[in-house]
Amino acid sequence: MEDLMKDLAGAKPPTPEVNQDRMERDLARIVALPREKPARKVFVRRFAPLAVVAAVIALAVVVLPEPSPPVQPAAPGQWWRVLRQQSSLMVVGEPAKPYVVRFDSKTDQWQAGTREIAVVQKDGEVEPFSPDDDAKWEAAGRPEVVPQVGGSRWVRLGSMVPGAKESYVSGLSLTSMYWDRLESFDDLPADPAGILEKLKPEGKSTYQLAELVMAVLVADVRDDQRRAAFELLRSFDGVRYLDRVQLRDERVGVGVAIPAPPQFQFGDVETQFVINPDTGKPIVRRNIITKPQHGLAASTPISEEEYLLLEKTNVEPVLPLGVTVNSEVESPIIER
Repeated sequence: MEDLMKDLAGAKPPTPEVNQDRMERDLARIVALPREKPARKVFVRRFAPLAVVAAVIALAVVVLPEPSPPVQPAAPGQWWRVLRQQSSLMVVGEPAKPYVVRFDSKTDQWQAGTREIAVVQKDGEVEPFSPDDDAKWEAAGRPEVVPQVGGSRWVRLGSMVPGAKESYVSGLSLTSMYWDRLESFDDLPADPAGILEKLKPEGKSTYQLAELVMAVLVADVRDDQRRAAFELLRSFDGVRYLDRVQLRDERVGVGVAIPAPPQFQFGDVETQFVINPDTGKPIVRRNIITKPQHGLAASTPISEEEYLLLEKTNVEPVLPLGVTVNSEVESPIIER
């Protein structure tokens, strides 16, 4: 063994000569080389944002409640809207020097269920009816307030002040000569005889019944009910059928003419009710004089109600600015 160790010691290679300058150059070159990032650190830096997002999503799934199904908005209330353009004539001034003035305004009415809102005297105006009446008013000194002829009140000329009324009603109501009411139109028959029975004709004159039927035609009824109501109107005693009625806007309608009771200052009056033959909806209702009166020619409308809109709408009622609902409405007809 001792001899073997001696042999190995003798075989040991000589110690290499150390080159100090070379060692310093090699060390400087190694230090200058770019360091390689550890694989673990590279992974963490690259995928850390995604891991955070995933963690948030997982937390939301676990912690937050399951979203409820989307809420469907409630269907808006549907209104039956009737927009009327109304006009009427009145004889005013001194009895020896009378002249005629015209009241002109709109009534906008909405009804939904038992709720009813009406805007009255909208865009209203009271002014002399004709150039001749205007000249007589000028000769009288252009008074702002004039007396009725044959009446106990004054009439205020100029613009009308609009008003708004809200009430709760059901069905159809009439106020011309009496009150009458239908609780619902849903069960109104769709034949003339059935409608007549529903309207309870006992104790009512032909004209009162005709007014009721005309109100039904203006109401929110079905087309078959409206046609049956018009056929009932045609069947009343003393009613004339108007085959072709030429209107101011060049439309042509069909209608009926009914003898009417006196209208304050006017006698010999006839009510005409005209409908659109295609839809059955009313176009105009007017009272005309059948004989010349107060300087007015026969067939002059002394009152007129033109139906500008008869429709179902989801648009809420629009009230005039500055008008308080159910406040007192300033009428152009005032006490003396």
